[in-house]
Amino acid sequence: MNEVLPFPMPPRVPPVEPDLLASAVFVFGEYLDRLRAAMPPPEENADAGGDAPAPAEPEIDTRAVLDLFAEELGTSVPVTLALFLRVTALFRLLAQSPSLARVALETESASDLSETALLAAARLDLPVKREGPEGAADFDPRAFRAALTRA
Repeated sequence: MNEVLPFPMPPRVPPVEPDLLASAVFVFGEYLDRLRAAMPPPEENADAGGDAPAPAEPEIDTRAVLDLFAEELGTSVPVTLALFLRVTALFRLLAQSPSLARVALETESASDLSETALLAAARLDLPVKREGPEGAADFDPRAFRAALTRA
């Protein structure tokens, strides 16, 4: 009874090749653009106080994105899953932290990620957390910022 049972570590998303991640980011960006284009325009009925309704975010179909990655990039199931988790974690991180997004973007192009940001997103530790039936992977913002500023 004095045995210490090992504490199970949360699963980790394996690293991917930075060039493959760059391709996945591009494909995912195009997917999001298509979703946004298909959304109805926001309602113009703002209150007299000037409160406009918050713009609705498109709902991401995980299966569609996984199929798209596998088709467009020709990746295996484990690599496709790793790409999906890394890309969605990266998009969430940059959406939640505009200052970090400014550091991560290329200075010449306001829409392309820098090589350093792609390398960080491809290699940094990415634990998967399970909450109920769903799971999510999120980068540590401090570790990501440190990886960007080290270079």
